[in-house]
Amino acid sequence: MTTGTGTKHVFLKELREMARDRRVVQASIVMPIFMVALFVMIMGVVQNSVTGSKASHVAIVGDPADKFLDKLQDSPLFVITPVATWESGIRQLKDKEVDLVVDIPPAEEGKTDRPVRLGYNDQEPLSAIELGKWKAIFGEANRAQVRATLEQHKLDPGLAEPFKIQEVNFAKDQGLAGSSIVSLLPYLIVLWAFYGGMSVVADLVAGEKERGTMETLLVSPVRRAAVALGKILALMVVCFIGSLTTLAGVFLAGTVKTPISAGLFPSGLQIGIGQVALAALTLVTLVAFFASLMVSLAARARNIREAQTYLGLMSFMIIMPAVFSQIIGFTGMEHAAWVNWVPVLNTAVLLKAVILGTAVPAQYWPVWLVNLLLAAVFLRVSIQLFRREEIVLRV
Repeated sequence: MTTGTGTKHVFLKELREMARDRRVVQASIVMPIFMVALFVMIMGVVQNSVTGSKASHVAIVGDPADKFLDKLQDSPLFVITPVATWESGIRQLKDKEVDLVVDIPPAEEGKTDRPVRLGYNDQEPLSAIELGKWKAIFGEANRAQVRATLEQHKLDPGLAEPFKIQEVNFAKDQGLAGSSIVSLLPYLIVLWAFYGGMSVVADLVAGEKERGTMETLLVSPVRRAAVALGKILALMVVCFIGSLTTLAGVFLAGTVKTPISAGLFPSGLQIGIGQVALAALTLVTLVAFFASLMVSLAARARNIREAQTYLGLMSFMIIMPAVFSQIIGFTGMEHAAWVNWVPVLNTAVLLKAVILGTAVPAQYWPVWLVNLLLAAVFLRVSIQLFRREEIVLRV
């Protein structure tokens, strides 16, 4: 029997067995959709709570009749609590009754400035956000006072603010470009490309050793290289389904408009066919690497428990680059040349660029080359392991 025919028989055999395995359905279809829905819900709730119009609580130390405070008393953005002393305001801040303490001393004759104190807790995100708001409020009050003084002396009020800031955003206003989930999506796709196959690969090889069916398969007319290749191809299908299901879950979350998900997808979902095709092609090279790696590890193991130990340790090697892809944009190294040559990290960064529509041809070939080279290396290792008689040992 030729290698091609044998590979086909083993591939179809493994696919039939996987289709009857509930773990495949749960790990490759159910769990990715569930995790995406959970992430979207959590991120939506967090974003709505941060960007919403919820009033913040502020303790004010000062005269309630102060002209500056008069303008803020009726603001829906603040709930102002007058306190007698700075110390009492700090106690409320530590007890988390207020987000900020503002100490405004009374104006003194002959003085044009007042030292305002802002008490906050940098370990509380809302307190730090409130600090920024009040610094902006006092900054605008300072500029207004300067403009009033300039007008009083018949001078140009524009002198108070000689530089006018105009913000111009050149990001593409389409697809997921304005979505806060865009950096998370490649991470989820890469992660489930690995975990989708990890759930079944131990049973795919080490499980056959424990059941005693590996010997039957190896003495059949099918070449051992075809056995290894057929199992790897079947595992590639499972890994690919896991990653595509993750992508489909995000599409579903973005298409079904809800109060929670609306803020995460401000520009809608408009990913083109070309972007989907390039992302799918990149995933094919990635799952080829993952599948050959996992089969080679499972082939070295003598039982399912040992295989799961190897795979569990290897999962950390996959998770760390994927996690780093979430923060690399803050380091300024996202477009560095070396990133394209780091396994897993390069795929996550490329998928993000493809989704945003910013990928360039020079990014593709290093990623595909690295993934295919690693896939070829571990395919060779798997074939060598299957050709050894020790492949049937169970103890």
